Amino acid sequence: MSSPPSLATLLQDETRRYVRSYRSASLCAGLTSRGEHHVQAFRGKGTPPPDNALFSLGGLTQVFTGALLGLLVEQGKARLDMPLAEVIPRSLLPDADAGRITLEQLATHTSGMPHLPPNLDAAPRNPEDPFGHYSANLFGDFLRTYHPQLPPPRPVSESLLGMGVLGHALSRRAGLNYGHALRDLLFTPLKLSDTSARVTDELAPRLLPGHTARGRPVPAWTFPALPGAGALHSTVPDLLGFLDASLGRADESLSRPLKMSLLPRTEGGAVRMGLGWSISQLRGHTVAWCSSVMGGYVGFIGLAPSVDAGVVLLSNHGWSLLAALRGRVPLEAPGFALLSRLLAETTT
Repeated sequence: MSSPPSLATLLQDETRRYVRSYRSASLCAGLTSRGEHHVQAFRGKGTPPPDNALFSLGGLTQVFTGALLGLLVEQGKARLDMPLAEVIPRSLLPDADAGRITLEQLATHTSGMPHLPPNLDAAPRNPEDPFGHYSANLFGDFLRTYHPQLPPPRPVSESLLGMGVLGHALSRRAGLNYGHALRDLLFTPLKLSDTSARVTDELAPRLLPGHTARGRPVPAWTFPALPGAGALHSTVPDLLGFLDASLGRADESLSRPLKMSLLPRTEGGAVRMGLGWSISQLRGHTVAWCSSVMGGYVGFIGLAPSVDAGVVLLSNHGWSLLAALRGRVPLEAPGFALLSRLLAETTT
């Protein structure tokens, strides 16, 4: 009977097509299986990046916003059913229906908030940094004038704005800004020293610049008023540590709220929502995952709790429909393939 393939072999097998399609992309990939880690960097042409290269997480930030909600619930500083009216002053959020939106509804994309701020174009914007101009003043203007068309909850509909509102609300409950709250409650206890909302002078040399799908360099996106929607940066080793904690490999005071964020909280459909996580069935097992295509970066993280395993894929090339039509696949494809292989290898 042949032995199962190593984690290194799994990574090479399932990322080969992506690397061949995006020849100038830098891809960092990692697997955790029962606490064993393997990290590998790839590049179709040129030298691969270091294993600890720093990437913008973009939309992957939302799982950390969901984690922050769970951590504040664990500490008694928030409730899943806490309405915004208990967090944001009436002078800033005067509409009664808007005030009834709960923290859980924001975390599960059932708040009914639009995907993007309606007043995103109220000030001159840079198309290469579309949220960089969206200030605290514009955010406050949105809250003061927001009137939901229908009261919450609503069917699942992804809202980048809703995640930004959730990050703001959680900052108020924590008494710290978004990045500092995560630093103190999660990153420092888990020793995730390369994960931050701000690229420090120490981290900057390891930040890989983002690119379009065709390889043109693009500036990083910034989120001054909506950090909970996409402001974090991290590395594959740090994200594997976060996945391990979510699988129970951390102090109970951290693992308990992180595992809580993986529970499905919406009904119906092939994909249900946890706190920032999408929840699906794969090979008869429940998997939690999140993917992002934002600015010049693409990312995928996934967990298979039943087999104590997880996947991290980070690339510094964006994705486009044209690229897909040419056979270039986003990181969801190899991400799910790796989760499937991990499930198959550990359940046979």
